[in-house]
Amino acid sequence: MMNDDNSITTETALYGYIAENAHSSRFCAIVNKLFKGNNVNAMAIPMNIRPDDVTFTISQMRSSKLTGAVISMEYQEEAFSLLDHASEASQEAGYSDFIRIVDGQLYGELIMPSALEKFAQCDEFQDDIALNSMTRYFYELTTGA
Repeated sequence: MMNDDNSITTETALYGYIAENAHSSRFCAIVNKLFKGNNVNAMAIPMNIRPDDVTFTISQMRSSKLTGAVISMEYQEEAFSLLDHASEASQEAGYSDFIRIVDGQLYGELIMPSALEKFAQCDEFQDDIALNSMTRYFYELTTGA
């Protein structure tokens, strides 16, 4: 359970958000609010990574304190090339948007397509146009392209 003062402990699962401009995204704030609201002892941390540093950063995650990382669109293909293991969906797509770190091994996943599909099928969902413009995943899902 996340504590009330939002501090990180040795039991906190840490997830990086790897993007060139991670600091300007609200992604980590939204995810951390969800973690706290669901009593999950985890925290997402924005990691501003330049294009020339992404290979080094992802490769070094094997020995880091991170549990995993969400990878922004601009680095997903490069991240895929650095994986030790990739899910079937990730292999089929040729990119990875999430990396789990288990025993020093990088496991690539595709989490965004299934999350968007679940969201789009929710009764409260109203506007697929916004999602179509936001992400290639949803565009591919809704158009079959």
